[in-house]
Amino acid sequence: MDTLLITIIVNIILLSLAALCTLIYLVPIICTRRFHTTTNILTCNVCLTSILCCLYWIVFNVILGFYPLLLMPSTFSYIFSSYFQSVAVCLLVYSLATVTINRFLTILYPNKRFFKRQAWPYLSSSVQWVVSIILPIPFFIPYIQVNIS
Repeated sequence: MDTLLITIIVNIILLSLAALCTLIYLVPIICTRRFHTTTNILTCNVCLTSILCCLYWIVFNVILGFYPLLLMPSTFSYIFSSYFQSVAVCLLVYSLATVTINRFLTILYPNKRFFKRQAWPYLSSSVQWVVSIILPIPFFIPYIQVNIS
């Protein structure tokens, strides 16, 4: 067997285990009502983004190992792969940054009730998701210009 294929299979197995462990951590937080605190909602956001990131890299490794022609730089799937790679990585990094900003604001303003309400983690998470989806859009501009002309 080819060493690249063995490496890809090991990556797929490790990413699957990481996604499964994250899912095991996520399920009790979602299912237990008393765990629905501000910190745990942000933890759920980190878990969801890490699962999505793992799923993206699993699909990417499967395509890289078994269907490498789909990732040729001139194909449409290459453009989407680049975009979704940026979205997946941005989601994961920004979710960790959101947790950090939340902890900073709750320490800086311990008496502000806004940062302790249920709306705060949903608002900060939704801003993080919107920024993560919109920010990589400029990656499409060079490909659109090449395909139009």
